[in-house]
Formats: sequence, structure tokens, C-alpha cells
Amino acid sequence: MAYRPHITDAQQVFSDEEIINLMPKNFAFVAKLIGVEASINLIQAYGGTSIFVPSKHALKVSHEITHIIGLKALKLLSEQLGNGTIEIPMGTPITVAMRNKAVRDHALREPSKPKLARHFGLTLRSIRTILNADAKLKTNEDRNYDLFAN
Repeated sequence: MAYRPHITDAQQVFSDEEIINLMPKNFAFVAKLIGVEASINLIQAYGGTSIFVPSKHALKVSHEITHIIGLKALKLLSEQLGNGTIEIPMGTPITVAMRNKAVRDHALREPSKPKLARHFGLTLRSIRTILNADAKLKTNEDRNYDLFAN
């Protein structure tokens, strides 16, 4: 059976800042607002879809989002984005980064690339690409920012 990371284990592997940097820019705002743990729970429950965020006047304890992120986080979310919808990402960059880190860590103990490929359910080319790439994580930086700096 191949190793498949689960999105809920992300906080054990990466820091909160690294997780936010792996999220899409439009969802990184939500993660900073309600916290990484609540945003990961949203990704796990609603990943790949969009959800309606009720206005702060229409909040109920029995709302379905309340059971996933908690009432306090839902209040914060409804104050900023209430009466609108937000798209929830799948979290694929986070799980891929977790898998790549696991491949690098496992490669230190098991140098055989074919065994690594079988263990992780990847091709030899994918294993070589992961091991030869930098371990630097993707960030949400604007590459054109320095064009307008003084």
C-alpha cells in the first residue's frame, strides 16, 4: 500500500506559516482570519466546493459550518465575508509537499530509488525529481512587487 498523506496531519509536519504559504492566495486570507486548524478542517470537509457564509445576524449554533470550524471562527468569518460564498481549495499542494518531505526523509534511511518508488506509489522519475529538487516550499509572494519599489 502506497503512502498517502492526509490533510489533517499538516500541522504535525509544517508550521502554520508554511501551511498558509502553501494555500492559494484567496484562501490564505481565510486561514489567517480563522486559524490554520479551522481552515484545514474546512478543506477536509468542503475541499473543491464553495460554501455560503451567513451574515453575522443570521448565525446559529446549529449551522453546519459551526460543527466544523466552531462558532468563534464562524463569527470572524461572517464579519469579514458574511452573506457571500467562498471557494474551498482541495489542499493538494499541502499534501504533495507533505509527501515530498516524507520521500526526502525516507530516502535518508533507504537509498534505493526503486524501493522508494514502490513504497510511495510513484515512478522512478518522480522520485528522482523530488530528491533532486530543492526542499524550499512555495510561497505566496508577488513577483512583480519590486517593479514599483522606490
